[in-house]
Amino acid sequence: MRILHTGDWHIGAKTDDLDRLAEQKEALKQIVDISKKYEVDMVIIAGDIYSSLVPSAEDEEVFYKTIVDLSRNGDCAVVAIAGNHDDPRRLSNPNIFTDKFGIFLVGYIDDIKINNKNTDTNIYATKCGKGFIEFHTKKGEDCVLALLPFPSYYRYRELKKEGEKFNDKVKSWLEAGASAFRDDTININVAHAMSYGVDLDPEEFQSYTTLSTTFNYVDQKIFHNKAHYTALGHIHRTITVNKDKNIYYSGSLINQFFDDSSETNVLIVDLDKNGVQNIIKHPLNVKLLKRFMVNSVAQAHKVLKDNPDDLVKVIIQDVDNVDDEVDNTTYTPYITTNDLKKLRKEHPNLVTLSVITNQAKQTSNIVSKKDLTNSEIFDNFIKHRLGTEPDPEVKELFLSLMSEGLYEAD
Repeated sequence: MRILHTGDWHIGAKTDDLDRLAEQKEALKQIVDISKKYEVDMVIIAGDIYSSLVPSAEDEEVFYKTIVDLSRNGDCAVVAIAGNHDDPRRLSNPNIFTDKFGIFLVGYIDDIKINNKNTDTNIYATKCGKGFIEFHTKKGEDCVLALLPFPSYYRYRELKKEGEKFNDKVKSWLEAGASAFRDDTININVAHAMSYGVDLDPEEFQSYTTLSTTFNYVDQKIFHNKAHYTALGHIHRTITVNKDKNIYYSGSLINQFFDDSSETNVLIVDLDKNGVQNIIKHPLNVKLLKRFMVNSVAQAHKVLKDNPDDLVKVIIQDVDNVDDEVDNTTYTPYITTNDLKKLRKEHPNLVTLSVITNQAKQTSNIVSKKDLTNSEIFDNFIKHRLGTEPDPEVKELFLSLMSEGLYEAD
């Protein structure tokens, strides 16, 4: 059996007010083409379908069209779970129609139903229960998915008991579905949650565990059940949590933060009842986000010209009488409005332009948080407390968590 693992599409997301929907549509078309090329039996979307709890009509149209295309008229099963950016009820409402195509949208573990069984297709659902769906293929393979949409006491309609650890509760929620795993089935965990590997160096482990006391991380050991593969969503990079246990994050559809220029991927996984036989990391052809600090308008023109296919954020830091590396001349710190207009006109890849003037630096050393992004606030905090640059993966986890809905009162 062959699956395609993807997640964190964040349809409708913007980067510094730049609408990214056209890029997302193109990336989703690539995923459809990849699924056809590899003739996958199932596509797993591990949460954060949308960027907003209330997506626009256009965002929903893009999603529905994509999953119908992925389903190949029912020959490819499509299973999507709710992430922290998705309204679980809103996501799962269309199931009365979608499972006719072999599509299952899961917002809650206790509300999974099969309304239609089309046994004429390549793969079809045979049974379901709290937190799981079982499928059968024409090849005679049976596959059980244990499903864990974004876990929170609020969403799972439960109250936290005194002294109860969040990690233990998440394990019990996952076990509801994993109890359907059998020795003669292909077993897959699907979850939208923050986790981390146990084989970290001491500094990395301290960073993760410190944040976990505040931000509801879960230990990867909760996924150490009978699963042959664990498909995770929530982190925007392709990450191997545990190679031996086959626990992976697929990564996001497109990059959304200027501090992350990593490639984006989907994972193609071949499995049988004995386990994972092969994993292919297939990259998506998407724009990278790049951030440059320069000392002149001339340098800004150069970095924008050198990166025409990327989306660029430029910060011009004004410095008096410094030799310009671009043309070996001395420039003055004065930057005109026309200079800035020319930059935007000549370089469509310029997304964000900031200017830090000497006058501003001399006038005040105080920077208001309302003028900073979450990324810059995190950088400043780590530098102030530890005197070092933040770990990129920890920083991305923090940025993802900062984007969660405020109503998640766990």
